[in-house]
Amino acid sequence: MLRIRNGSMFVGAMFIASMGLFSAVANAQNVETTPPAAPQQAPSVESAATGAPVKAADETTAAFLSRVNTTNPDTVSIAAAELFKQSPTQGMIRDLVTIASSTDAATADVTGKVTSGFPIIAVSTSAAQFSEQLSGLILSDSGQLPTIVALAQKVGNKDFSEVVGEGLALAHATAMRNGNTILAAAIQLQTKGANVPADLLIAFSENIEGTAAGPAAPAAAAAAASPIGGAGSSPASANSIGGSGTAGAADGTAQAGGGSAPVGGGGSSGGTTGSTGTSFFTTINNFFSTGSTTTPVSTSPV
Repeated sequence: MLRIRNGSMFVGAMFIASMGLFSAVANAQNVETTPPAAPQQAPSVESAATGAPVKAADETTAAFLSRVNTTNPDTVSIAAAELFKQSPTQGMIRDLVTIASSTDAATADVTGKVTSGFPIIAVSTSAAQFSEQLSGLILSDSGQLPTIVALAQKVGNKDFSEVVGEGLALAHATAMRNGNTILAAAIQLQTKGANVPADLLIAFSENIEGTAAGPAAPAAAAAAASPIGGAGSSPASANSIGGSGTAGAADGTAQAGGGSAPVGGGGSSGGTTGSTGTSFFTTINNFFSTGSTTTPVSTSPV
């Protein structure tokens, strides 16, 4: 009986050992090895967040927009505007203007879509930057001036014309301040050329008013030569309203109000004078109040 019992214990131990070995083998077969992680690559074509094309560092603006036109042609105009937003520089403006001004039939599709991108820039938050960089581009490369004005004609958009006009006005004012009157004159002539958008000319004119080089300068000079209420330094300027003449004419040839004296003033010599010490505006006021005023005597036409 003892032998049988020991034999049974041995068999049981062998059975337990074989079950443990079987379980270990099964677990080993179920283990899956994890493959090595693939190396990460920088997105060179599309942004991971939006899927929008991304311009490579060594890629030209023209090549990038051509690639966009191949992969997603409906977004070329927006991509062009986005390029300037990301890089608001004179160089980027030059690139975009060159593409939009191209006459190459092979790139006509891209040219038209890039041209449509300028109005987007004009109504975006980058509009002011565009005017500033456009001004700098003209000052550094005056040869771009006719191309830019022609582009405004081609685009034919009110907002873009105004942005270009503001940029030209800024370039004009800077050129005058730097003494570059030739460039300033060229800018002004370009804005008055045939078929120039009216909105461009209006924006240009409004932005140069009040500057030393603006249209108000000639008028200011004329006003200084013949001031209202000032003293004339010559017989011509002595006839200003409310002024006083420095020299009267001979008796019998006095002008209205005295010898070469202003209306309402007193001449140094001459015929009958007007009301001494009475201003021109007081005389006019009396005329409308009473219907009469002092009529000076003169033997020569006024």
